[in-house]
Amino acid sequence: MPETSKRIAIVCGTCGSDEVSRDAWANWDTRKQDWVLGAVFDYGHCHRCDGETRLIEVELASS
Repeated sequence: MPETSKRIAIVCGTCGSDEVSRDAWANWDTRKQDWVLGAVFDYGHCHRCDGETRLIEVELASS
């Protein structure tokens, strides 16, 4: 039986909401004609708390 990878959610460390964002850079790729994620930074923002937060991973139950 193939091993399945765990599924996670990224949530606010304060309120538990998954309405979160992280600062990042996107770089234009002329060959692909699309934006490509270049870097992800530490700053996390919760849209429910409306402020900076610590983002945490929580494992989702298997379905």
